Amino acid sequence: MRKHFSETTSHQRLGYAIAAAVATTWLPLPLTMQGRVLLGWCVGAGCFLVLSWWLAVEFDADRTRERAQAQDQSRMILFLLVLVLVLASVAAIVLMLQSVKGLSAAQRTGHLILAMTALACSWLLMHTIFAFRYAHRYYQELLEPGPNGGGLDFPGKLEPDYFDFMYCAYVVGMTSQVSDVQVTSREMRRLMLIHSVTSFAFNMVVLALSINVIAGAIQ
Repeated sequence: MRKHFSETTSHQRLGYAIAAAVATTWLPLPLTMQGRVLLGWCVGAGCFLVLSWWLAVEFDADRTRERAQAQDQSRMILFLLVLVLVLASVAAIVLMLQSVKGLSAAQRTGHLILAMTALACSWLLMHTIFAFRYAHRYYQELLEPGPNGGGLDFPGKLEPDYFDFMYCAYVVGMTSQVSDVQVTSREMRRLMLIHSVTSFAFNMVVLALSINVIAGAIQ
């Protein structure tokens, strides 16, 4: 039976994203090298996000459990690789903002818009990655003996789907804490601590860059 295109694995999403990013970087556009790299990052991250959210829309709770347990296992190497790429994109944005001073007003505006878009894509991508990691860890813990269930206790009696894990991840990303979802296992608390600290550091970088952009615009 042929699978729908939305039913991508994490490796496939990463492969499509890299292909889109590389192709975009080599387009003949009037951008600096840093600008080309950031544009490629935006397109690649956008591709990954569209495929990830498309899968979340298409999958109900039963299909989410099946995919998270078997077909879409999130390998730690892949998980760390994409997080490193997110942090690298922030470093590229900082370097690009330092190199726009000699450009014309129109070019400077275009590069600043591109930098803000790249930041937004990086922020969305980070929490989407953690959402899929939470889903995989949740169903992995359900298979392990112990009183903690899946490590997360969602309100209500319905089995969680990908959107429930998206909700949990984005709440942590915005507030560095959980809301109505309770953490019930040590392993999940450790993962959520990494997410909270990473998200807080990322938000501080975004704030610092925003102040820098505003300061540069009023000079």
